[in-house]
Amino acid sequence: MAIQLSQDDFDGLVAILTRQVDWLSVRNRIDFMLDVLAGSPRKFDLMGQLDLDGSPRRTAVHTIERLMTFGQDQPGREALGVLVNKLIAGLGGGDDVDRLRDMLARYPFATKPVAARDVAGWRGRDSNEAIAEKIIGENTLRDISFLEVLLDLSRAVVRVRGPQTGTGFLIAEDLLITNQHVIENAEMAKQCVFEFNYQLDRTGRSMEVQTARAQSGGLFHMSPIAEMNATRESLDYAIVQLTDVPSTARHLEIKPATVARDGRVTIIQHPGGSYKKISMQNNFVEYADDLVVQYTTSTEPGSSGSPVLNDNFEVVALHHAGGQLAEPATKRRFLRNEGVRMSAILDDLRLNAAAIYKRLGT
Repeated sequence: MAIQLSQDDFDGLVAILTRQVDWLSVRNRIDFMLDVLAGSPRKFDLMGQLDLDGSPRRTAVHTIERLMTFGQDQPGREALGVLVNKLIAGLGGGDDVDRLRDMLARYPFATKPVAARDVAGWRGRDSNEAIAEKIIGENTLRDISFLEVLLDLSRAVVRVRGPQTGTGFLIAEDLLITNQHVIENAEMAKQCVFEFNYQLDRTGRSMEVQTARAQSGGLFHMSPIAEMNATRESLDYAIVQLTDVPSTARHLEIKPATVARDGRVTIIQHPGGSYKKISMQNNFVEYADDLVVQYTTSTEPGSSGSPVLNDNFEVVALHHAGGQLAEPATKRRFLRNEGVRMSAILDDLRLNAAAIYKRLGT
């Protein structure tokens, strides 16, 4: 199906897109749409239909019209909805975000999957080669063990509830890491509650939450958040020692791990401070260096402090930001999410927090 916006909603979406900084030039528009469609299996089909040469408003009208008529870029997801969600992630908040969220609620951007073609008339006349099983679009096949391992790892992830709401995870039996912008200092750590099992069970019911607190006089170390991208002195993390950690919890092993562009990263998180969730599709790495990893994996405010895992289940980064982020190497801005490299955090701990570093056993 195709989305049919009302004239008022269409004009409103055009105005919001036109106001984006990355919509001011042709080159930026191309980069913007490549980033919007990074995880789409129909990325090149969509890009081939877009004419981004012209005034900001004209190209915004053209782009939205094309996405409206294109329909689903993958079963159950309207292409126009991908743009709307990316705009929401980039803007963060405000009247424009409120309007976009209202549109998401009123239009069927997410629907039941539709068939790519009518197969009702098939009578077995195709050749064996033609009817062989295919990988259609993105290869999403995973061993069942992939889910089992992630479920086990999720026992380390907690909701951090205090002056700031975020996510954190255990890196030792009683040591938790999150972002410094979630827990700014040791005094704030005392005000926080660390909630294990804040999630739904297989029947859709809330599980029994178990809570921990910062240990009085316990270990604490932090590195502040940088104004833009992380630096060696500003890695946006905080580590706090907990008491009353439930016996069912586990910790994630922290060691240097590899990650590269076009790899995939999975994030276990508490988006918006809600029940624990996992984001494991449309999760390509777009940039990686010694300090940061930028990716298209979905997150929301409240996901700050989540573990970013590669396909070997190694923690490669600590998630901390999202939106129109500067790519360190080029300084150009892209709509992405970002984590601080775990290897950089380990280096900082080795130099500045020996007691904590020793506990990690690296």
